[in-house]
Amino acid sequence: MKTLDWLANIVIAVFCLGVLYILIQIFVCVSFTIPSDSMYPAIEPGDRVWVDKWLTGARLFDIFDAAEGKAVDIRRTPQLRRYKNGDVLVFNFPYRGSWDTIAMDYRVYYIKRCMGIPGDTLEIRDFRYFVNGKEAEKGPKRHSIAPYYPPDSVARASTAGYLAFAKDSIDRWTVRDMGPLYIPSRGGTVELTPANCLRYKQLIEWETHDTLRIDSLGRATIGGVRADRYTFRENYYFMAGDKSYNSKDSRYWGLCPEPFIVGRAVMIWWSEDRNGRLRWRRMLRRLQ
Repeated sequence: MKTLDWLANIVIAVFCLGVLYILIQIFVCVSFTIPSDSMYPAIEPGDRVWVDKWLTGARLFDIFDAAEGKAVDIRRTPQLRRYKNGDVLVFNFPYRGSWDTIAMDYRVYYIKRCMGIPGDTLEIRDFRYFVNGKEAEKGPKRHSIAPYYPPDSVARASTAGYLAFAKDSIDRWTVRDMGPLYIPSRGGTVELTPANCLRYKQLIEWETHDTLRIDSLGRATIGGVRADRYTFRENYYFMAGDKSYNSKDSRYWGLCPEPFIVGRAVMIWWSEDRNGRLRWRRMLRRLQ
């Protein structure tokens, strides 16, 4: 009997630890291994980061539907801390299968720095980021990016790999020079001008599940109904890699909806180089 009691206690303990581990992963924090160098030098390939969910709100949704590629209703526990400019965020890639339609890719995670939060107006001038007219303190640095691109930004506005996400002939935005771009907040309203329709088309169609069209007179319709302005239902964020010349980020694919954000990366807790050797100098390093 003592042996059976001992085994039962071990089974119960293992089960409880398993449940606790799952609850921590869902509600408190989770670890991600970084494979790319798009956030160098803040994060290097082989770093493992802790991602906080507790303060910024944990997501709750049907994981089985998400795994099958179905649209899911994402809810979030109360946020004790809002996402801020300069935060390093982990999120699901907002496009699954096509970059023309927003759909959360449950299996693909990106890590980037948040350069613009809901309500901000963001502008990039010669690779320098400006938020609400003020140059950003954190994020990509021009001196590390500009050498990889020729200076004739406008002349290359039709060149693949150089175009910004809007891909329009009105603004001719490029990854070197773009904006000003208003980053939508929940309850924020924009006029549906032809330029704004190009900038926010994917967001509006994702929110409404209807098609946004512009007629020959420049008038907008959503689902066939005339619309002069649009009020957003979600918050959005502009994400960028610190190693900007090697980062497919919001300059290329647009804005990230808040429901797709997993949480804020706060610390590198483990780090190995490509040969499996430990990089002690990077362990327990707080992300800035």
